[in-house]
Amino acid sequence: MSLIIRAVIFDLDGTLIDTTHEIQYIFNQLLESYSLPKRSFDFFKENIGNGVEDLLQKSLPSDYSNDISPMLEKVKKIYEKNLNKKSRPFEGIEDILDLLNENGIQIGIITNKMHHLAVRCVDTFFPYHSIITIGAGYLHPRKPSPDSALVLASEFKTKPSEMLFIGDSSVDIKTAKNAGMVPIGVEWGNGVLKELLEAGAQEVFNKPYDLKSYFKSLLIN
Repeated sequence: MSLIIRAVIFDLDGTLIDTTHEIQYIFNQLLESYSLPKRSFDFFKENIGNGVEDLLQKSLPSDYSNDISPMLEKVKKIYEKNLNKKSRPFEGIEDILDLLNENGIQIGIITNKMHHLAVRCVDTFFPYHSIITIGAGYLHPRKPSPDSALVLASEFKTKPSEMLFIGDSSVDIKTAKNAGMVPIGVEWGNGVLKELLEAGAQEVFNKPYDLKSYFKSLLIN
């Protein structure tokens, strides 16, 4: 039986938008201001995905014991100031969004990026697409909780089983499974094939072009 798809949910950072250089810059500014060691690009590539507080805790030295609340507030301000200065959509993403819009497939974004920042990103990079965005701190628990995904299913008047959930981390795959949606992994951001498959990804794509071809095959059928 062929897969019927009526809506698609995407993760944002590392799936639609290449943000790792920007996140590295923001967090290293914070660490430098506290005279703490900076972190490498690979460190951020491996640890993005669970929100700003989680990433801050992982960025600190293992023996750091001070209250991180002031640091958390400061990094949020640095984030606000530098948002979208070093980020860009991955090549081929707009073509995918165009294809979905043209075929009447509804689009959502669920991200662990702070909600107001996520909305700014989507408005900046995808202003001509019809997308509903839900970020962290906006009414619902963060991924891998299925709550936001199920809210979008209701909003789209679509069965979860007729929705794809696409992301570059095991958190996204777990969210899809928790919501009863089709879990799809991507490698072009921060995704690792082994981790995505172990989390339960039904398909994993290496390039946006491959995902576009997959969508074409679904829409033709």
